[in-house]
Amino acid sequence: MDKHLSSIGEVLAYLKSNNIINIEKRAKYIQDFINKENRYTGYEYDRYLEYGASNLSNVITENSGNKKECILWCVNHYLSLNRNKTIIEKACDVLRKFGTGCGTSASSCGMSSLHKEVEKKIAKLVGKEKAILFPTGFTANMAAISYLAGNNDLIIFDRECHSSIINGLKLSNAKWVSFKHNNVLDLESKIVKYKNSYDNIFVIVESAYSMSGDLAPLKEIVSLKKQYNFYLYVDEAHTFGIYGDKGQGYCYNEGVSEDVDFIMSTLSKSTASIGGFVATKEKYCSLLKWSDPYVFQACMTPADASVVLSSIEEIERNTWMIKELHKKNKYMRELLKIKGFNLGNSQSPIIPIFIEDHKKLRMVVKDLYYEGIYSTPICYPAVKLREGRIRLILNISHTEENIKITVDVLEKICKRHKVI
Repeated sequence: MDKHLSSIGEVLAYLKSNNIINIEKRAKYIQDFINKENRYTGYEYDRYLEYGASNLSNVITENSGNKKECILWCVNHYLSLNRNKTIIEKACDVLRKFGTGCGTSASSCGMSSLHKEVEKKIAKLVGKEKAILFPTGFTANMAAISYLAGNNDLIIFDRECHSSIINGLKLSNAKWVSFKHNNVLDLESKIVKYKNSYDNIFVIVESAYSMSGDLAPLKEIVSLKKQYNFYLYVDEAHTFGIYGDKGQGYCYNEGVSEDVDFIMSTLSKSTASIGGFVATKEKYCSLLKWSDPYVFQACMTPADASVVLSSIEEIERNTWMIKELHKKNKYMRELLKIKGFNLGNSQSPIIPIFIEDHKKLRMVVKDLYYEGIYSTPICYPAVKLREGRIRLILNISHTEENIKITVDVLEKICKRHKVI
């Protein structure tokens, strides 16, 4: 392996740029790097939670069997409903009544009355005619984006969009082009350039970007939509359930839900389950029912559907949870800024700590772990090669003490490695 490669991201970039596609060569490069890093840092890559994400105690187990109790900062359960006793009891009741898996896809009669109830609940919540469920958020994006646009259509997407969106683009028959992140002027220039060359234009953005925590300028994009008449698709994976007075999402929060043609979200984050949905006009849902991910993929389980339904009901009953999450988000951001951390343009409960040097990034993450603070290094291909970061994902179960301890330890370690 080339000695100059200093991060797993650089290894992946090297393999791609040198067109190394042989499986044995690629596997050897990756394994050699991991072995080198483990010898260098003593910090194993293979770690897992002993009993899953918990509101009280998170025990991290390494592949070697070593264990460490940590404050966990890499789980997307924003409202910590994955440990809600009422939701768990309802899911147990559903498990006994409906059984475990569905056994087949929705189109082959895998859906139950419970799935239909979830679809109706979501459609009403986000203000659309209909919602269609998929087994994961990833496949919801892949299905919608690959199936909606035709071969004489153009898709313009924010260049920080999630991998599921990019994969949907690659599978579609449409042409596609990116615009600069959250840059409305660049988006408009692309629309003006291509508007007379295609039958339809689709614009795809995320309401909150998973790696940077930035919020999309939805009002400005909707203004462009009214001027240029394109289809607008918004991925609300990191805002559904935690924006709006009852968790309707960021489109609702910004007052643009009616102007957005397609609202998509995963159900694995605020609603603490698995699955995804696309909410739109009924005719478009009818179209999406013929997409491969819908026709050929088994439904989410009834118990998972129950968790989604119960989580939405819990959010609607306890709207204080949303306010509490954003209160803690504000508190943590203020502490970090006082300490001199670079948070970029982030606003959502995703808080990035930018560390460009990959070696220092890995050492900071390792030292945080040994101090009982756990997060993961975000590097290429999740972000650009020189845009590494630690991503702190705030959950409502994080106490002010958790936040203060984390910020203080982070400051100490980042000063040690001269990245603050």
